[in-house]
Amino acid sequence: MVLIIHHLGVSQSDRIVWLCEELGVQYELKKYNRSPFLSPPEYLALHPIGAAPVIEDGEIKLAESEACVEYILNIYGKGKLTVKPGDKNYADYLYWLHFPNGSLQPGIGRAMTLKLAGLGDDNPMLARTMDRLGRYLEFTDKRLSEVPWLAGQDFTAADIMIVFSR
Repeated sequence: MVLIIHHLGVSQSDRIVWLCEELGVQYELKKYNRSPFLSPPEYLALHPIGAAPVIEDGEIKLAESEACVEYILNIYGKGKLTVKPGDKNYADYLYWLHFPNGSLQPGIGRAMTLKLAGLGDDNPMLARTMDRLGRYLEFTDKRLSEVPWLAGQDFTAADIMIVFSR
C-alpha cells in the first residue's frame, strides 16, 4: 500500500509532495489541472468542495493541508520534522505550523479578493487589509532574522507549511 497524493496544480498540495520527499515517504502522485479558480470534475469527485490537497492511505481519504501534514508526520514521520511536546521550541513549532493557514493565507486571500473586485489603493478596506498583510510579512521576516528556521534551530514542517499560500 502506497500513499496517494492527489495534486491539484497551483495549490497547497505542493506542501505535501515536499513533505513526503523530505521524509523519504514513498507515494504515488496523481496530478490534476485546474482552470484559474476551479477544480476539475474528477478532483471534485475526491472532495466535494475541491479542497487541495487530498491524500489517500488505504481506506483513509483526507483533505486540508494541515490535516494531511499532521497525518503524514504522525503515521510516516518517525519523529522527523517536528518538535515534541516538552521541547524548548514546541510552542514556536505549533504557532508557525498553523500561522500560514490561520493568518497569512486568509490575509493574502482577502487582499487578492479586494484587488480583483477593483478597489483602488485609496479604499479604506483595502488599505487596512494591505496594512495587516504587511504586518504578517514583517512579523515572519523578524522571526527569520532571529532564528534560522521558523520553529528555531531546525528545519521542520512549519517551514514547509509557510511556503505556499494561495
